[in-house]
Amino acid sequence: MLGQRRQEHRLIAEAPITLHALIRHEIAAGEEAWFARCRADFLRSFPTLLLEWTRLLILLSLLGASAGHAYASCIILGCLAASAAQIIAQRAENRHNSDEQRNLTRRGWLMALRTLWWSVAVCWGSLLAPLPAREALIALTIAMMMIDGITATTLPRLALGLAMLQGIALTLGCVLAEGFAAAWVGVIVLVVGTFLHWTLFNLYYMFATRRLRTRRLSQSHETVRLLLNQYDDEGSDWLYELDASGAIRHPSARFCAALGLEPGVLDGLELEALFTGEAAQALARHLQAGQPFRAQVLSLVIGDEERWWSISGRPITDAAGACQGWRGFVADITEARRAEARVTWLAHYDALTGLANRALLQANLERVLAGRRDRERVSLLYIDLDLFKEVNDGLGHGAGDAVLIETARRLEHAVRPRDLVARLGGDEFVVLADGADAQSARIIAESILAAVAQPIDLDGQIAHVGASIGIATAPTDALNAGDLLRAADVAMYHAKAAGRRGFAVFDPDMQTRVRERRELELDLRAAIRLGQLQLHYQPLLDLTDGRTVGHEALLRWQHPTRGLISPDDFIPIAEETGLIVEIGQWVIREALSEASGWPEQMTVAVNLSPAQLRDRALLPTIVQALAGSGVAPGRLELEITETMLLQDTQDVLALLHKLRELGVRIALDDFGTGYSSLNYLRSFPFDKIKIDRCFIAELTAREDCQAIVRSVLSMASDLNMVTTAEGVEALEQLEALRAGGCDQAQGYLFSKAVPAAELELPSRQNAEWDRPTRQALML
Repeated sequence: MLGQRRQEHRLIAEAPITLHALIRHEIAAGEEAWFARCRADFLRSFPTLLLEWTRLLILLSLLGASAGHAYASCIILGCLAASAAQIIAQRAENRHNSDEQRNLTRRGWLMALRTLWWSVAVCWGSLLAPLPAREALIALTIAMMMIDGITATTLPRLALGLAMLQGIALTLGCVLAEGFAAAWVGVIVLVVGTFLHWTLFNLYYMFATRRLRTRRLSQSHETVRLLLNQYDDEGSDWLYELDASGAIRHPSARFCAALGLEPGVLDGLELEALFTGEAAQALARHLQAGQPFRAQVLSLVIGDEERWWSISGRPITDAAGACQGWRGFVADITEARRAEARVTWLAHYDALTGLANRALLQANLERVLAGRRDRERVSLLYIDLDLFKEVNDGLGHGAGDAVLIETARRLEHAVRPRDLVARLGGDEFVVLADGADAQSARIIAESILAAVAQPIDLDGQIAHVGASIGIATAPTDALNAGDLLRAADVAMYHAKAAGRRGFAVFDPDMQTRVRERRELELDLRAAIRLGQLQLHYQPLLDLTDGRTVGHEALLRWQHPTRGLISPDDFIPIAEETGLIVEIGQWVIREALSEASGWPEQMTVAVNLSPAQLRDRALLPTIVQALAGSGVAPGRLELEITETMLLQDTQDVLALLHKLRELGVRIALDDFGTGYSSLNYLRSFPFDKIKIDRCFIAELTAREDCQAIVRSVLSMASDLNMVTTAEGVEALEQLEALRAGGCDQAQGYLFSKAVPAAELELPSRQNAEWDRPTRQALML
């Protein structure tokens, strides 16, 4: 109410003379007809017919005989006309679907007609009435001004205008009858008009404000009612009502459905009876206290399922403050509680394998180390899967996930019951062996290696993985959790570098080697950017005439401080870090660029890594390098090993066929050292087979090597494949190879790998070989 008064005063201040601000109200779209009906209903609420005839009788009684027959007849006819008009208007308004705005307008015209009739009657009567009767007529007219104005409050401007019309008619009649001596009547009319102005505009403001606010409040109540009904019937929460004894009354359908009970069963049942144990006691304490409570989380069993409810309630009290019952609402928060439990579980466990995660491992490791006694030992086994990347890339991430899940299961069976197995991420696992010294950790590691080495059946596809394990023991290797984990990690990398599928126990020297390896990796990244990598070329000789028919491009790294670094030291790092792809692309471009300056019949051989075969950019890189250098595709030989065909066999063979369709030659390198599956020779027509140097080195000393080399040469001849012997260093080896029908050879007997600038042209190269070598070639 106070706010309404302040609003009214503010509006008056905006237009203190006209007060128009009081009668301006914003009516929402669609509410115009409703507001017009409200205003018309106000006008219809007054008994205007009774008022017309009452003031007519009063007027005639005041004038008496002075009125005359003419006057009396005219005003009676006028009253009859006004009454008839009013009756006609009422009948029009009673019609079905009548326009409320039109009804309001019709009411306005009806008021104007009534006022016009009355004004004429007052003015004429003032001329006819004697002085005593005229004074009574003035009082009657002032009264009627007030009554007509108030009855027409909902048309404030019209009501004020019509009231003033009556006053003007009265003043005019009195002045005509008495002269200017009756001017005081006009003053009274003006004062009454001013009062009516303030009164009518304020009354209309209150009328409109009350109606609009009542409608808004009604709409809000309806909205709240609908929301409550929907909330109770359809929502995940529901309302409840209890009597003074705590019994449930009028349970909603949602309440019944949540409990699986019929309304007749639930109605009258005590709310506490739904709960047991601590939950029932907690609820009873709240109800007995008689104080509002909010969001009390209680558990109950519905069927065989545990549910969680959040209950709020407020007591219903009488005038004396005594509790007559309770009202409140219940929220089923079971899913939220389960989600919270899931989040809590995920914070400590790996979602894929169900093993402990890094956070839980860290917490347990710190707890175990803190509680360790002086002679107690704690060991960590850091496990990294071998060949997991090949499985993940070759068979898909789904297969990779299946391998991780199966590996987790095997690890839990391989360790002691008291040990904690955790997954750190990717293919890395850790076993926390409390109370295990280094020797016990070795036994656990051997058990893990045996378990992980078993083949894994992935819906008919067999996956082979292994494990590299690093072992670190507290307090020998570290005293805190972080250092112990790092020590085990270092030992694991040492095991992986030593050939994988094994374990290594940490010693301080490993840390130095790991640091050096890390520094070498950083230097290798810089070497690519700074152009420190070089290609050296080793000749391939045709054993029939001694001509150089090509060169094999071999990668070298000239380090600014370490000098020339062997490929055996940095190629494994490049393969593990993925740098080999970028390096391989550079090798292809550089080798072809160099070969563009050689004789057209001379080939260049480039070794490919497994990562390059999986790189989708390999084929475009070769095509672009051939086009950019102008080298014919037949002069490029790509060398792959047998192990590259073990993963993604179909994809690799498809790529090799595309390369061969371009005219590129494909050579099978290190033949006989890998899996030696002859099926690969059948599934892909290699252009060349390269016999590994391990067979050539003991060719003249061991009969088994001679038998293997003879078999390879014979098979290659039957398959129309060129053969190349690697690592030829002695004339005896050369003679044996020529006798067996080997096509090409390379090795230190002819030349080591040299930079491109030191390569000799074919016309001069034979000058470098000693006489026995030339004689052997020419025999």
